[in-house]
Amino acid sequence: MTCARGTSETSGRWAGLVSFNALRSRVRARRAQCLQLHDNSQAGQRFQWCERFLQILWNERRFVRAMRTADGEPLSVISTGIWNVGPGPDFHDAAIRIGDSVRRGAVEIHRDVADWRRHGHHNDPAYSEVILHVVWLASGEETGGPSGVPVFCLGDHLPQPWHVLLDEITGSDYPYAQKVAPGGCAADWANVGDEHLSRLLRIAGLARFDDKVLRLQRGMVANGVAQALYEAVFEALGYKVNQEPMRVLARELPLELLADLPDPMTREAALFGAAGLLPDPSVDHVDPIWQQHVAELWDRWWTLGLPRLDLDWSSRSSRPLNSTHRRLAAGLELLEASKWNLHGWLVGLAAAATTASQLAHLLRESLRVRSRWEAFRTFGARTSRPATLLGACRRQDLLVNVVLPFLVASGRRSGDTALAASATEAYCGVPPLQNNRVLTEAVHRFLVPPSRAAVVLGGACEQQGIIELYRSFCLSLESACENCPFVQRDSVAQPRPAEYIS
Repeated sequence: MTCARGTSETSGRWAGLVSFNALRSRVRARRAQCLQLHDNSQAGQRFQWCERFLQILWNERRFVRAMRTADGEPLSVISTGIWNVGPGPDFHDAAIRIGDSVRRGAVEIHRDVADWRRHGHHNDPAYSEVILHVVWLASGEETGGPSGVPVFCLGDHLPQPWHVLLDEITGSDYPYAQKVAPGGCAADWANVGDEHLSRLLRIAGLARFDDKVLRLQRGMVANGVAQALYEAVFEALGYKVNQEPMRVLARELPLELLADLPDPMTREAALFGAAGLLPDPSVDHVDPIWQQHVAELWDRWWTLGLPRLDLDWSSRSSRPLNSTHRRLAAGLELLEASKWNLHGWLVGLAAAATTASQLAHLLRESLRVRSRWEAFRTFGARTSRPATLLGACRRQDLLVNVVLPFLVASGRRSGDTALAASATEAYCGVPPLQNNRVLTEAVHRFLVPPSRAAVVLGGACEQQGIIELYRSFCLSLESACENCPFVQRDSVAQPRPAEYIS
């Protein structure tokens, strides 16, 4: 098998991948210890989570819809607020509803109620605007917290077991704002040849790719092949700010249910209705071209009797062409194009390809979808000019993050080693993806000068590799180079980067 412009995947390459994974596993174990907990009860069922993990759960709305405060009052979250990376409460500008009362203000998150006084918040006026005190679990004696502020026990309201959530969450993605300077590796890397450095990045890129494969494999075991792929595609279509609501939509509106509906319009009504994206013509502007269609969608939606999901759609940092309506329409069109057999459709395309490059081309072209949504952002707002729902960059992203990992997972599941090998080779040949914030940070962290990226990041695999190094080492260790096995030089067991790529 070849990888990235014909470089042979020799036994040395795979030995390098094993070595890289061993290093990464050590750092991940440290991260898990930081995010995770220790057992602090006689029964072995009570846990003390670090606050960062709880903050991430709150920020990503990883809680069920039916919630109550520790006092038993009904609670709903209108907005989780904005994560505060400075002094003061953890989140500001939050909005919640307790009973019939809407409250707006700050949210503070602790492992238990008593942390409020332990941290001195009772003497700090910056915390006077806190409207909700979020903790892991109730202790039975809720003392030491702010007077009159309701307590919400997050651990009692998780949608999935905590160990599943811990596996899904990338704690190193938070908080968002970080200043990036060259790290301890940068000087060493400056003395490494371009081809050797690219080889290291390909090893890391393959490790990142395998993580995506393993996640899909776990989804296949838990939910079946078709549902796992459906959820992965919809999550990817959420791009950055709406991945979680898109995933929840796919989970709560299963593929099997949608596929059993009688016609495309009924399926469209089910998706847009459950997503809460059908406009109310009595108060919302609906473009004339959509008016009759919207009326029919409403008729079918009411007939279905499905619940509208409480999804927190965000327009933050979202360009008009990436509107939620267009993303959902793209997912619907892909499912219709595959006749609601997306997994069989993709495997069939793979079987028709004779080379890895042809496989990538066929898959990329199959992701082109056509719809009247090309001219619209919402049911009431047109685009400045028609634009495809999935442009070339988005199709490449889907290919790298979902489609090719799915084919590898499918090949491993069925014992089709040729399919898994071809999809991996196709991944290694995908050209560079569009730039993003994390990639820019990683380049500035590792490469001096940063312009060297044009040479060593020759494809998507190398880009994914430098992102993986940045997330797994720099961000997981909070840029503490003295603790990083890639920088340490005093142990044979923890060699320098050059020793991994020579």
